[in-house]
Amino acid sequence: MKGVSGVADPLGESSQYVKGVGPARQEILSRLGIETVGDLLGHYPRTWYDRSDPLPLAGAEPGSPATVAAGVLAAATRRTRNRRSVTTVVLGDETGTVDLVFFNQPYLEKTFQPGARVIASGTVGRYRGRRQMIAPEFEIADPADDGLVQTGRIVPVYPLTAGLSGRTMRRIVRAALDKCAGRIGENLPRALVAAMGFPPRGEAFLQIHYPDDRASLDAAVRRFKFEEVFFLHLLLRGRRERRRAGRPRPALSPPHTMLDRFLHSLPFDLTAAQERVLDEIRRDIERPEGLSRLLQGDVGSGKTIVGLAALTIALGRGYQGAFMVPTEILAQQHAEKADGYLGGLGIRTALLIGSMPAGEKRRVREGLADGSIDLVVGTHAIIQEATVFRQLGLAVVDEQHRFGVRQRATLGRGELLPHFLVMTATPIPRSLAQTVYGDLDLSLIDELPFGRRRVYTEIVPRRKRNRVFDAVRAAFRDGRQAFFLYPLVEESEKSDLTAATDAFERLQSGELDGFPIGLLHGRMSFEEKSAAIRLFREGRILGLVTTTVIEVGVDVPNASILVIEHPERFGLAQLHQLRGRVGRGGEAGACYLLAGEEVGGRSAERLAWFAANDDGFAIAEKDLEMRGPGEIWGYRQSGVPAFRLINPLSDRDLVLRSWEEAGRMIAEDPQLGRRENAVVSEYFRRYYRPRMALAEIG
Repeated sequence: MKGVSGVADPLGESSQYVKGVGPARQEILSRLGIETVGDLLGHYPRTWYDRSDPLPLAGAEPGSPATVAAGVLAAATRRTRNRRSVTTVVLGDETGTVDLVFFNQPYLEKTFQPGARVIASGTVGRYRGRRQMIAPEFEIADPADDGLVQTGRIVPVYPLTAGLSGRTMRRIVRAALDKCAGRIGENLPRALVAAMGFPPRGEAFLQIHYPDDRASLDAAVRRFKFEEVFFLHLLLRGRRERRRAGRPRPALSPPHTMLDRFLHSLPFDLTAAQERVLDEIRRDIERPEGLSRLLQGDVGSGKTIVGLAALTIALGRGYQGAFMVPTEILAQQHAEKADGYLGGLGIRTALLIGSMPAGEKRRVREGLADGSIDLVVGTHAIIQEATVFRQLGLAVVDEQHRFGVRQRATLGRGELLPHFLVMTATPIPRSLAQTVYGDLDLSLIDELPFGRRRVYTEIVPRRKRNRVFDAVRAAFRDGRQAFFLYPLVEESEKSDLTAATDAFERLQSGELDGFPIGLLHGRMSFEEKSAAIRLFREGRILGLVTTTVIEVGVDVPNASILVIEHPERFGLAQLHQLRGRVGRGGEAGACYLLAGEEVGGRSAERLAWFAANDDGFAIAEKDLEMRGPGEIWGYRQSGVPAFRLINPLSDRDLVLRSWEEAGRMIAEDPQLGRRENAVVSEYFRRYYRPRMALAEIG
């Protein structure tokens, strides 16, 4: 593989041929996703230990980690009664001694020759009055080599897998760096590297793995964080540019008579936030580049009504519409709502879900193909190959983070590229949204409809659960309803969590004896789920024992109480979604978090914060902050490369700078064909083109 200069790219070579790897160890590396030298160097440390300033032995205090440098006084191996070998190495300097202890590694006795100088790092303990380190990291100092790998410097700590030690990984990465020395090319323009104060790419690889000092490490990390998000931003910015120059969108210029009729027919007024967002949608849909927008709104903010209003713009001009949601229960609910709101306008609506009989699905698909069905509401069944539209004008995708970009892309198979409105009730901080939905414009409904109240939330110790059920029974007597949420469906031998099925039986004969209750969980058939929801919505059952199957969109206005068992098992954003299931009908809602005595520390702090806050955006950001960047990519779309270093929350400034730089580059050079962008273009094509097929809409 050759680069712009015609010189072979060392990063594209197989990692198997790096010194210390070979076929057997390559199989182990493959489990970490490492196939090339570039993969190996891109396997960044998860942290670094600073072992650059060894202590005199007298300063190695028991109970503390320490790095020491001293000479070998003696080394010996003995056998224990259970046949284990124990190798003890005595290090000494002018201030004292420390024992290094290794189990079942008798060969180490020959490694530690008397007089050799050793750098060792570990936690200091005390045994029979002597200080010792159990299985420390160590390196024998070679007087002719000052490039210590394991200790005596800032040392990398890598993500590992079975059969691969940290010591071995460090040596392999060091060998890869030596193999590539002086041959790693740039992938950013010189002017950008200089403007950002980045080290050259080859130097950055060396410093992120084996930094000279903390400042050099920080500079290298900053560079690779920028790279991670910059090339993604180029992809997203480029997609926007191609959309403008690509297939035409349906022409949806005013007047929008059906929209006006729809708004006039509503039994309520839109909020100011809903009207603002609808104006943004209307402006986009009338422009040649069309509508590609992400609509964010808190639980219960009225996104569905805005989605239906947008659909009337396309439906009113003779085009078809699609409303895709992640669950069959939600699809059925939205189909009923759409038919209720739009049926009077002459719109022919159909439901399309996987569990429908084959003949019924065929009838719906025939109606979409010949145009006799105007609007389809459904799940993934909408994007299967068998589903063909006569001419799709607008696709609304609800809870987008549950679908991949490639799945969204399949809605655009027609002659014209449809307009897209993507909606989510899981608020995403703007800096994160730009890394996940950067091809979409952002809209925000930041206002709840009139009459929606804050849901009272309380943490209740499980030993006081009777107080909660007193409140539930009082609500039942008043004709109000309640959800009882559990994290498991069935009891597990390995878990002490209360399961939904067991709880249903216990509540039916215990706390809620005499009141009609039902059961709903994900393992039930669609018919069973539909029956449970229908009975609950009709008020024929007052309590619904369930799991997170109700998280997305289940709307029962009369439900006013939510009881959550083991709330510590859920993320903050998920708890907020669940809490949004109650208090939707104008009555005040209550959410009770039944937590055991064992829930303390960080979990208790997290729940207390949740109980005191109801702003969805604040909760989403707190959730991501507390769970860490590794959890962020639950939002990540299919086809977008995973991030190892950058956290769009804590690295917000770097994300915004990358977004600006990528936008400037695409605006000035859409095809990245200029000479100064040649290295960017090559790297982009080589490493991102395979992903672009997955991440492209049109």
